[in-house]
Amino acid sequence: MITGVNFSVWTPEQILKASVVNVTETKTFADGVIVKNGLRDLRLGAVRGSLCGTCGENKRKCNGHFGHIVLNTPVYHISWTSAVIYWLRCICYTKGCTTVLIKELTPPKLQKNRHLQHYSKHVHTKCPECHEKQPKYSWNREKQRIDVNKIHYEVDDVLQHFNKIDFNSLELDLSHPKDMILTLLPVPPPSVRPAVMQGNVVRSEDDLTYRLIQIMRANIKLKKTIDDGRPDHIILDCKMNLQCMVTGYINHNKVGKKRASTREYTSLCARLTKKEGRVRGNLMGKRVDFSGRTVITGDDNLGMHEIGIPTSIAEKLTIPLRVTAYNKKMVQQMLTQSESPIKFVMRPNGSRIDLSFVQRSGITLDVGFSVERSLMDGDIVLFNRQPSLHKMSMMAHEVKVLPYSTFRMNLSCTTPYNADCK
Repeated sequence: MITGVNFSVWTPEQILKASVVNVTETKTFADGVIVKNGLRDLRLGAVRGSLCGTCGENKRKCNGHFGHIVLNTPVYHISWTSAVIYWLRCICYTKGCTTVLIKELTPPKLQKNRHLQHYSKHVHTKCPECHEKQPKYSWNREKQRIDVNKIHYEVDDVLQHFNKIDFNSLELDLSHPKDMILTLLPVPPPSVRPAVMQGNVVRSEDDLTYRLIQIMRANIKLKKTIDDGRPDHIILDCKMNLQCMVTGYINHNKVGKKRASTREYTSLCARLTKKEGRVRGNLMGKRVDFSGRTVITGDDNLGMHEIGIPTSIAEKLTIPLRVTAYNKKMVQQMLTQSESPIKFVMRPNGSRIDLSFVQRSGITLDVGFSVERSLMDGDIVLFNRQPSLHKMSMMAHEVKVLPYSTFRMNLSCTTPYNADCK
């Protein structure tokens, strides 16, 4: 039996295990052919007209496979910088001292995502072992780095800081802090970043692919700078550039203003968050039939049980009605009258007839058929005003078809809906 879902940070070992390609090439195509070890490598997933190089399935059946980019220097994951700083506060800063500064390791009675923040607030400001006062850590957004007492703290030193602790002895149900610093960057499959096609020709790549190309170019430039033995300040600038590229790929809003590019590509965060993102826009954005939406206004001539529906909406909205032995004659007469409210006929086999394209007189209804007719006075409908904060935000009313273009309701009903008719 499933009792819950547990999330943790993807470790470098897990990234390598899930990866099928070590992406090293910045080009996707060369002379019209997909470049091997590039961001369009067929092992990452099937494309139009070819099979996947990993699972052998076509584009319809293959969801894609992850690849990875080996980074020439560790970089911060911009979404976890606060967690990294919380962990730094929990471990003694002094070189050689491995003391954990958390006063009480008993899990607090809080949501799990607040445990680390709780631990970081309840720490010793002076190490109980080496008696050294602990510094202040902060995130420098413009330079994309962590500062200790406003002095640059190298990312390699941060990794060494985390490697000092015996994490297993802490027995905390949390991810190891060293995994929050990226040494390998997962590359999503082409299904996540599909190319812009014009017929069967790739017109341009997705924004995420361009972001990954920028990261690879910055990564290659850093390696060349180090191999050439360039001065430290030039190497530091290349590291900062790579950090900015990775930050822009994850969340372009977190890049410092000075480092923002003139052509701003989208990022992973922009794909997932807000109303138009994958979660709210696609996964939670339900679409329903038999519904309409417009402005609401008050009408004292309506009863509290009634709702005024505009004629234009009442004609388009339909109610399904099943044909039985009791109503067969009545529905047949309704179907053949001059201005029939019936819009569709459904046969028992599931086929659907749109009556705007066929002769109504040629259709004979039988028991088991269903029809969809326009709204009429006396029909019962559900009426809702968002935000739906309690049960009375959605109630049943009796339809009253009226002219003009707004839903109308008795002013006595505005309180449960929290409706602001003005």
